[in-house]
Amino acid sequence: MVQRITYRRRHAYATRSNKVRKLRKPGGALTVQYLKKKTKGPQTPAGDHGRIHGVPHLKKTAYSNKHMAKNKKSVSRSYGGVLSGGAVRERIVRAFLVEEQKIVKKVLKLQAAK
Repeated sequence: MVQRITYRRRHAYATRSNKVRKLRKPGGALTVQYLKKKTKGPQTPAGDHGRIHGVPHLKKTAYSNKHMAKNKKSVSRSYGGVLSGGAVRERIVRAFLVEEQKIVKKVLKLQAAK
């Protein structure tokens, strides 16, 4: 038969804020370990809701300079801790295509003038 365990705190419902994990102590006793909620982590300001890879998913207060070093909050890339890799790539490609479009317009204008 399965050994039963009880909550250790006064919150008796299995809600999102009351997640527990079964843990066996060295003496063989079964107890509960309370888990913290997982956060979404930093995301890009653009509408694509991309996550910034390489930056840990922590609570907002944990990102303060008091709790986390500056080099842990960013990635070594242009727009490192601000935009996701996909968002940066999209911006680069868009800028390139705009420049190409300008060149094409210029060439068509010269051909029309001849």
